[in-house]
Amino acid sequence: MLTAFSLATYRERQKKAQAQLGKVDLDALLVTAPDNIHYLTGFDSLGYLWYQALILSSRVQPACFLTRTSEMPCVHELSAIEDGVYYDIATQDPLELVAQALTDAGLASGRIGLEMESFTFSPAQYLRLQKLLPKARFVDGSTLIAGQRLIKSAEEIAYQRTAARMADAAMRAAFACIRPGLSEVQLAGEMARALGEAGSEYAAISPIVAAGRRSTMTHAMPQRQVISAGDVVILELAGVCNRYHAVLMRTVVLGKPNPRVREVADLLSAAFKAAVDAAKPGAPVGNANAACNQVLNRLDLAKARVHRIGYSLGIAYPPSWLEAMIVDESDAHLFAPNMSFTIEPNLSLYDEGFGLKLGDTVLCGESGSSSLSELAPTAIVLD
Repeated sequence: MLTAFSLATYRERQKKAQAQLGKVDLDALLVTAPDNIHYLTGFDSLGYLWYQALILSSRVQPACFLTRTSEMPCVHELSAIEDGVYYDIATQDPLELVAQALTDAGLASGRIGLEMESFTFSPAQYLRLQKLLPKARFVDGSTLIAGQRLIKSAEEIAYQRTAARMADAAMRAAFACIRPGLSEVQLAGEMARALGEAGSEYAAISPIVAAGRRSTMTHAMPQRQVISAGDVVILELAGVCNRYHAVLMRTVVLGKPNPRVREVADLLSAAFKAAVDAAKPGAPVGNANAACNQVLNRLDLAKARVHRIGYSLGIAYPPSWLEAMIVDESDAHLFAPNMSFTIEPNLSLYDEGFGLKLGDTVLCGESGSSSLSELAPTAIVLD
C-alpha cells in the first residue's frame, strides 16, 4: 500500500467522520470531492473526472468506494480502501450502483448527506439520485469532512513544510531567470520545471505569470506576451508534497520601480505582516482581514483588494486548492494551533495600470502564526 499515511491513520479518520455523522443525524454520507476521498483513504488518481463516491455509514462496513473499472489498480496499490465496486462506463450507471448499495444497507429511506458544493457532483447526478431513491432525504454534507481537515497533524504539517521548500526553490528560480524578452509562458515553464526538480507533484493550479498591465489580472493565465524592462510581474505557484500544498505569491519589478509602485508595495508588505500578526489562536479569522484593511486604508487601498485575504489550505486537486475555511469576517471559525492557511492581500490598481501579488502559506502555532516560506514578504526589484 503506497500511501502517505498508515492504514491506522486512515481508519481513524474514517472512524472520526462516522462519529460526526451521528452528531448531525445522518445515516450515510456520499463523499465525492477528491480531496476528501484522498484524506479518508489515500486514493490518488485523476479518476474523479468520472463519477466516484465513498459511502460512509455505520451500516456499510468497511466503507465502500465506487469508481470506474480502470481505477482498480490505483485502489489496490494507492489507498487504504478495503471494499470497492467498479463500473464499466460504457454499460453501467454508477448512480444506480450507489442507490443499490444504499438500498442493500437498508438506507433507501435514510437521511443521506451529499457534498453538494463539490465540483464533482453535478445537478444531473443529484436529480438522478432523487429519482432512484425517492424515499431518501438528501441534505448538504459539504463541510463534514472538510471541517475535519482544518487542524493538521504533525505529519501533515511536515508535508506542508516540505511543499513550502519546493515553492521557495521554484520562486527563486523564477527570480534568477526572469528578464526582458522572456515570455510569460516561458517563465511559467521555468517555474514548473523548478517545481519538478524540487520534487513537487502537480499542483491544483498551474504557475501564474502576468506582466505589465496584465499584472492587474490576478487570475490571468500566462500568455506569449513578452516581458519588458520596467514591467511589474506577478507570480504565483504551489509546491506539493503528498497532495499537501504550500502556496507562494510574489511580485517582481524589472528595473527601478516608480514611486507609486514602491509606495504601494511597501504598504502591502506592512498589511501582510499585520494580517499574520492578527492570526492568533482563539481569535476570529476575520481579524486578519480587518488588520490588513486597516493598514491598506492609510492610502485608501482596501478597495483595491481583489479577494478575501485567505483560506485554509492542505490537500488539493485541480481545479482548486481552497479548503473550507475562508479568512474573513463572514466566517465563524477561530484560529487554532496547527491550522494552515494563506495570507494573500493581493491588489489590482487597474486604473493605474499595475497590480501586486504577495501571498504565503501560514501556520498557526501556540502563540501566534508565521509563514512557511523563507522568502521575505516584499516586492522583488531586479535592476
